[in-house]
Amino acid sequence: MPPLAAVPDLDRELDDLYAMPLEEFTKARNDLVRRLRKAHQSEAAAEIRSLRKPSMVAWAANRLARSEPQLVRQLVEAGERLREVQQRALAGEEERTHVTEAATQERNAVRALVVAARSQLGTRATAPFLDKLTQTLRAAAIDPAAARLLVAGRLTEEMQAVGFGPLESVTPSRRRGDEVGRQARERVSALRADARRLASEVREAEHAAQEAAQIAEQLRNEADAKRIEAEQAATELADAEAELRRRP
Repeated sequence: MPPLAAVPDLDRELDDLYAMPLEEFTKARNDLVRRLRKAHQSEAAAEIRSLRKPSMVAWAANRLARSEPQLVRQLVEAGERLREVQQRALAGEEERTHVTEAATQERNAVRALVVAARSQLGTRATAPFLDKLTQTLRAAAIDPAAARLLVAGRLTEEMQAVGFGPLESVTPSRRRGDEVGRQARERVSALRADARRLASEVREAEHAAQEAAQIAEQLRNEADAKRIEAEQAATELADAEAELRRRP
């Protein structure tokens, strides 16, 4: 009789593993390895043993995949569309305005997830951390393999987006000889310049938004403190006036 399976649903076990608090990951992973070995699933045990503990940024992205699955799917779809539009543009089959529109959709999808992360992470949502999360989300959205890991909530490391991804690697078509090649190279150069400029503007705008949000939170806290002081002063005034009225 074959041994009883101690891990009947490995895929679900992995979902649970990556959903755990980050400080519990290593212990839970090792426990899963032991149960797999006990069930004589040595190949699966070796595979699970090699899993790396996610970085804090990757863990935050995985958390978004579970708390905001619709927003993550929208990001992946926007990244896929951006990649396809860029490839057609480099082949001379797409208008540059369509690339800009696709890039805008991708940025909006990233921004929505970063806003969600800021509310979830509290004091850990510093500007540098959110910038790394933004880069990871953008990079994962335009990389098919990483996009699948993001949707599954199983990223293990932060990623760095370079420009808008495909623009750095797709070579232009030369279907009509040297003239087409020259035009394609010029288009590549122009699109790369636009991509770098827009990426810089995105980072600046996101940093400004993060700083504005932090300042607004500080002002709200100060306003709350002043309101409490005003209420206390009003109470003391009312008590003093009442005491004055009671005196002959």
